[in-house]
Amino acid sequence: MGAPLAGALAEPDWEASVTAAGVELRPATRADLEFALDALRAAMREYVAATWGSWDDAHQRALFAPSFDLRTHRILRRDGEDAGVLAVETRVHCVTLGRIFLLPRHQRRGVGGTVVRALLAAAHARGLPVELTVLRANAAARVFYERLGFRVVGETPTHFHMEAEPASM
Repeated sequence: MGAPLAGALAEPDWEASVTAAGVELRPATRADLEFALDALRAAMREYVAATWGSWDDAHQRALFAPSFDLRTHRILRRDGEDAGVLAVETRVHCVTLGRIFLLPRHQRRGVGGTVVRALLAAAHARGLPVELTVLRANAAARVFYERLGFRVVGETPTHFHMEAEPASM
């Protein structure tokens, strides 16, 4: 991800709608790297292995750690505990949902939907589409995003590129 030009996470509407639904956001710190790696492993291990044949902790750490940008990453909290990791970047032409990983015990409890809906509302209020990529092997994630209004706009052998446009576009 490149340098963010503005922070969708800093908007009061964004934070208020997420907080009202019982999900807290806090800025990530370097001390959160191990938690973020644990969340990545718990949420994505199965799909990474299905895509590339195996999960290698050292390799995943080497890929993930340099991209753990404290300007764009937030820790999602639910019920008083860290529940997952979120990375959002606002650019001139779009908002990118770079990652959202939830620990399994927090999945299918409304956390992801709450966060993504709030992100969509904030981005669309600015007239910006939201984009993301999802692993082809993660069919449940693709369905989840499609239910929220995303559509596939491109693909690679390993990923689908998805976008949700504001209604007026």
